[in-house]
Amino acid sequence: MNAARTSQCPSDLTLEEHLLRPNPATARHITGCAHCQSWERAAAEASGAFARQHPRWMAKARPSPLRRWAPLLATAALAAVALVLLHAPSPELPRYATKGDELTVYIGGQGAPRAATQGEHVRPGESLRFQVAPGAAAFVWIASVDATGAVSRLVPAEGTTPLAVDGTQVLPGSAVLDAAEGPERIWAVISPEPLGWTVVEQALQGSPVRDPTAVHIPGARTSTVLLERGAP
Repeated sequence: MNAARTSQCPSDLTLEEHLLRPNPATARHITGCAHCQSWERAAAEASGAFARQHPRWMAKARPSPLRRWAPLLATAALAAVALVLLHAPSPELPRYATKGDELTVYIGGQGAPRAATQGEHVRPGESLRFQVAPGAAAFVWIASVDATGAVSRLVPAEGTTPLAVDGTQVLPGSAVLDAAEGPERIWAVISPEPLGWTVVEQALQGSPVRDPTAVHIPGARTSTVLLERGAP
């Protein structure tokens, strides 16, 4: 389980800036802070996932549900999204969520990052970041379901276990929208005990994208945001 953030911890934005341009003060804090060490390890794992998966995305000639989302992760992809990250809202600032106060989807890439509203139209090239507020220590998957019922995993990018979080947290990494159009539902699956990805995928597979009440995952609660992909 991740150590709790303290009042002395730098913001996620400061930690991300440290990955771009090492800061001695931030490095000293990380050395003695279990929470920030855990954040740094998660960023390193995300970078490894990007490095392993990126060649496969580039090699595919036809779109697929997995190719439609390209996670932009620490180190390997920070240069491509530096402007978005450097202007992302600070995790300490007041935030509002779109459903259940447990999932916030931030949209950036074509303007200042903003919290999405339910049913908001999003364009190709927009990047998405995710914040969860489970209220206590929990395990989280972030996934999406498109109009065909196909499921894409967003966070964590790989592996069989969910991300451990403790309190409100902006998750490492982001996703970029391609040119596919139609509704897309973002799901946060939150559980007190870790659920395997297969359980989550089977529960979401084929679910009606406009009817979130059709999804029930034993042992977990969900929070969801509906986006409309394509020009308004």
